[in-house]
Amino acid sequence: MKTILLFSILLCVIVMPAIGALDDADLDKIRLIVKEEIKPLQADIDGLKTDVARLDGRLTGVEKQVTHATNVTYGLIALIVVAIGIPAWRGKRDRDQERKIETLTQEIETLKQQQIVRP
Repeated sequence: MKTILLFSILLCVIVMPAIGALDDADLDKIRLIVKEEIKPLQADIDGLKTDVARLDGRLTGVEKQVTHATNVTYGLIALIVVAIGIPAWRGKRDRDQERKIETLTQEIETLKQQQIVRP
């Protein structure tokens, strides 16, 4: 019984490498299977490329819109500064002139009084 078991194991060890070897026909079959599996994957990759190109176009459009909105905002800020700054600057200039006029008016009144007192 032991000899039969040893003989069986020996045959299995010898036959295993022969069964596991691949010939050209087997490799060709494997190549065909791989090619068939890659075709749907390639279609998916092409679809993804198209989607990425579309998204890139959208992002470019959004970037242009953001740039335009930023430029409009800068323009509005400049208009607000001008609309508030010029009247404030003129108001300050008018107040300075009013002070000078008031000072000159007081001096004139003082001189008139002095002239009335010393005819």
